Amino acid sequence: MDERNDEELIQQFRDLTSITRVEAIQYLTASQWDLSGAVTEYFTIQEEAGEGDVEGNKKVQETKLYTGPRTLDGRPAPESISTIGSSSRVSATKDRKSGIATLGSISQSQPSRDNFDDSDDEDLNHGKEPRDLFAGGEKSGLAVQDPAEHQNHPKKVVRDILKMAKANAARLGGEGGEPSAATPSFFRGNGQTLGGDDTPSRIIPNTDQPPPEVKAARARTLHLWEDGFSIEDGPLRRFDDPQNAADLQMIRQGRAPVHLMGVRENEHIDVQLINHDENYKAPPKVYKPFSGTANRLGSPIPGSTVKAQTPISVATETSISNPKLDSSQPVIKIRIQLADGTRLPAQFNPTHTIGDIYEFIERASPTSNSRPWVLATTFPTKNHTEKSIKLEETPELKRGGTAVQKTI
Repeated sequence: MDERNDEELIQQFRDLTSITRVEAIQYLTASQWDLSGAVTEYFTIQEEAGEGDVEGNKKVQETKLYTGPRTLDGRPAPESISTIGSSSRVSATKDRKSGIATLGSISQSQPSRDNFDDSDDEDLNHGKEPRDLFAGGEKSGLAVQDPAEHQNHPKKVVRDILKMAKANAARLGGEGGEPSAATPSFFRGNGQTLGGDDTPSRIIPNTDQPPPEVKAARARTLHLWEDGFSIEDGPLRRFDDPQNAADLQMIRQGRAPVHLMGVRENEHIDVQLINHDENYKAPPKVYKPFSGTANRLGSPIPGSTVKAQTPISVATETSISNPKLDSSQPVIKIRIQLADGTRLPAQFNPTHTIGDIYEFIERASPTSNSRPWVLATTFPTKNHTEKSIKLEETPELKRGGTAVQKTI
């Protein structure tokens, strides 16, 4: 190793290859300073590089002589294009590519969106891919994808509806508000002919019917969600339901589904669109006051219901005779409410008994005996069945008050 003259080997290698000193040292170091091995390695690499250049030039010449169909960027079109169901196409559609598209790349790339607004929306890439159609002659050709494949996709329909809404809003804004009914530019009314010496003038009545009155359009709110749509505060209607897809098609065509909007045939409707960038969320429940039947507290008839408040009849004192009163004693005023809702004002002396009130009710309402009943007070609630007790001995009635006829 010590006897080796490195500089001499480097100079000999450079004389044979005409390369720089640094490159010569690299080749000699890689071959363990074997001059013949380094020279052989150098020329082998040069031959491989030369073959690559020859092949490249050959391809360029073939391209210049090519007279067949070419791609959009000028390169020769591929001889065969993979079918829709091929595995290579499925794998190719997973990657997005940019740049100029060729016939081969079009057949293997992501389906076009037919001028969709949101090119990055992945929802339209699922399912069946669009058909590939081809047009052109011997020396020219184009790959065309069927645009009808995604026309009825719910996302495409929703975007069309939003476009229509924006266009209508811009049109109405430019016109200064809602369009009013068009006023006829021609005369309507009776006419009169001009008479002469032998022909008198005559009036020609108007036979045209007056134009129908234009009713105001009914307003409805259409909520568009990521997973469906809803009308007003109604439930979610999913995009994957065929019936809902048909309803969306009607809305895109400017027609309102009668069963969803709650309108009549040929009735004008003003649909307000609200686009939500989220999945459906049920609206909060609105508090509504109680409505319906109810049980009245302290009802004379247990379990009876009151559907609507009816006028309460009040019997006059002249129609029903009060019990015989002693003017020398105090007077107790008791308001009696019968089971049918009738109110009876009555006057008693403290010496009158509970039985006198029973007799007064039986005279005032003979039909009361059709069902058993008792006399009761409401505050506090108590049934008075002992008829011999005087009113002055009854804490609930000795100063007057209210008594009810309670059926049992």
